[in-house]
This record gives sequence, structure tokens and C-alpha cells, in this order.
Amino acid sequence: MGKVLGMNLTDMNVMGDDGAELGELHNITCDLETGNLGDLVVDPTEQARKRYEVREDSYVYIPTQRLSAVKDYIVVKD
Repeated sequence: MGKVLGMNLTDMNVMGDDGAELGELHNITCDLETGNLGDLVVDPTEQARKRYEVREDSYVYIPTQRLSAVKDYIVVKD
């Protein structure tokens, strides 16, 4: 996968590799010491609420290691 600017990802829809719509990307966490990306912070759909733990801030956190593709959607491996 090529490089993508983070500002181009905000508000993109997130989809599972099975085609399930998971929500809209709200933010991406980053380790400030290493620069490594941590999690996709997603404003979840009902389907995502059933698959992932919803944290007290009302978002689901999906590890960036599960990122599969970025095109019209952000696709994550389930």
C-alpha cells in the first residue's frame, strides 16, 4: 500500500473486508515516541457496535495493523 496523507482519511467510511460498513473514521492514534500508528478511531455503525468494543468515548478502536486498503473506503481485515 502506498503512502496516504492522514488529513485525506478523516471522515472516510470504514468497511470490513466482508463488505460490512463499520462507520466513519474520526481520528488515528499515534505513539509520539516512535511515530508508529496505533488505532483507527471510528464513529461506529450498529454493525461495528456488535463486532467491536465501544469505548466510553463512544468510538471503536481498530488496530492499524488490520488496515487492508485505502481507496473509496478504508478497508480493514476482520
